[in-house]
Amino acid sequence: MGSLAAGGAAAMGSGAFTSVEADRELSIDVAGDASAFLSISKAEDDAGNVYPNAQEYVDVDENGVVSLDFTQADDTAGSSASGINRNAKTIFDNLLDITNNGTQDVVLSVDSDLIASQGGYLGIYAENSQGDSSDNTGLSSADTSQTTTLTPGESASNIGIYIPKGVDFDQVSGGTLTFVAEKTGGNQD
Repeated sequence: MGSLAAGGAAAMGSGAFTSVEADRELSIDVAGDASAFLSISKAEDDAGNVYPNAQEYVDVDENGVVSLDFTQADDTAGSSASGINRNAKTIFDNLLDITNNGTQDVVLSVDSDLIASQGGYLGIYAENSQGDSSDNTGLSSADTSQTTTLTPGESASNIGIYIPKGVDFDQVSGGTLTFVAEKTGGNQD
């Protein structure tokens, strides 16, 4: 009779437990910059045509990783250009489009020691929707007024780079720009 009572209690159970250890598989895919949660691609016009500056100065490697190269013009263009002018303000519009492919609003900024507000020399900006270059949005993680919020599917379009007069090319050569997208209201729930 005692074993019947113990069996009945085990069958009914209370649902409480002290510990569970369960192994599960985790899948993480690495995507090229164009198809990642934060898409980084060559800037395109409304018709889907890549802008000339993006064709000329934005490279995409075999893994889909985007890089910028201002050291020379594309050989197919028949140009002998080999870098920026000394003592001249240089602006490269329409280089990149950055799209939020995630499911939450994110605040987009750029982190780099090359950016003027972070001790460097470059300006990074996204053009406004009307394309008025006098009203661009700066992008810098060091200055919260220089960020932009992207809803899911929204893009920061026609990102460009500004190099002020008097900056020597050696001062801006070889750095890294880190595009930062953090969920609105912080980076964790």
